[in-house]
Amino acid sequence: GDTAECGSTARCPPNHPPARSQSSVAISRLRSRSQLGESKEISKLRPGNMPITEVPCQLAHEINEDYETAVVEEGRIYEYTSAANPAMKEIPVMFHPAEQHRSGPTRVIPFDLSKNIGVPYPCSSPNLMASFLRICKGEQLSTSARATSQAFYVITGKGSSHSDVHGEIPWAMGDMVVLPRCPSEVRHTSDASVDSAIYWVTDEPLLRYLGVSPTEDIFKPTVIRREQMLREVEKISHEEGSEHRNRMGILLGTKATEGPSCEPYFPIRKHHSTKSETTVGAAAAGEVSESEGEGKPKSGGDEQQGSGTLTLTPTLWSLLNVLPAHDHQQPHRHNSVALDLAVYASPKGGVYTLMGPDLDETGTRVKNPIRCDWSTGSVFLTPPGWWHSHHNESDEKAWVSAATNCCLSRDGLLEMAPLPSLLPPTHSHTHTHTPRSITSYLPSDRCFRCKMRVSTHINAL
Repeated sequence: GDTAECGSTARCPPNHPPARSQSSVAISRLRSRSQLGESKEISKLRPGNMPITEVPCQLAHEINEDYETAVVEEGRIYEYTSAANPAMKEIPVMFHPAEQHRSGPTRVIPFDLSKNIGVPYPCSSPNLMASFLRICKGEQLSTSARATSQAFYVITGKGSSHSDVHGEIPWAMGDMVVLPRCPSEVRHTSDASVDSAIYWVTDEPLLRYLGVSPTEDIFKPTVIRREQMLREVEKISHEEGSEHRNRMGILLGTKATEGPSCEPYFPIRKHHSTKSETTVGAAAAGEVSESEGEGKPKSGGDEQQGSGTLTLTPTLWSLLNVLPAHDHQQPHRHNSVALDLAVYASPKGGVYTLMGPDLDETGTRVKNPIRCDWSTGSVFLTPPGWWHSHHNESDEKAWVSAATNCCLSRDGLLEMAPLPSLLPPTHSHTHTHTPRSITSYLPSDRCFRCKMRVSTHINAL
């Protein structure tokens, strides 16, 4: 129980080795029990009934001095109130014109914002990487990604993609091809009759940030054909109450992410299918052939149920949305970066997005917005948390395909600005309502600030 040569008050064995010439590691000296006892504040960092002499701690002779110094120097401590919401580099508004993929040699055209975001690897947002693929007639382009999910939306042209793991998948304009992890390259070949352009999005930055590589497939290769998407959007547009929706579009998903909360519009039910609607090898995981019946799992019942996120993959969220002529969508925002592909916009112009960090005093319009004009085949980036509204002043429908990683967060997927016509005159709103109908993860159908019931907003969404 006496103080040993190392300076500790620990109960040392009789043959306790002598201390080194000074314990050169600061943390070791701080951990000597005699010094712990000198500070009432430090001494409280232990169970209340434990005597200071019994607090477990490393002794100087038990520590590799060089290694202790190295690992301790890696640590950092911050004062909570000044560090709980750290300042991060702002993600800029970016526009990638279609001209980038309409001419020039076969190549990958990356949207690399790594310098803006401050990371040592290519990325378009903290978790996603987006690129154009231009493939000239009859030529081939190879791509690879350390990713759990890769989405290929065909902007124009036709051809096929082949990998050693997933085989060959044919595609044409408007198709969406989704691949899980792919250790081998994916070789994209454009038909000899036409140039092709593809919008390619992966979650590689997320894996690079975590320092990991995918080890298993989290969904099966999937193809969603252009004809399927257009048919379902047309069906939705004729549903009762569709004119009151803030969105006229479809979310794209796979079997791996389906759930009981919302029945999918396809797979095509048995009574709709024909023998000509055949699956395309293993790549048709998102479809159901005639022999598979009413779109149910082949076997196993409920254990075949997906994750329930209703997203394209566990890390990618994808929307195909139509904006009617002479119409607009109310301002909204989400917590993740949005990468929007203008699938089609009138060549005469008049289709655009207004975006900014704040709403004006009415709470229904974006304040001092940046205007981003759509052009067919172009991509624009909306920073996280920014309010944005879409406008179509042309005589034609406009189409947009949005990609985000908002499915990584289980709340706050979407926040809508209130509609002026639905707000009572006596209720002054400078904030927004987030109704339960937007996502099943929200706990209440009342505004979280003023508790006003917002079920009246449901039809407008």
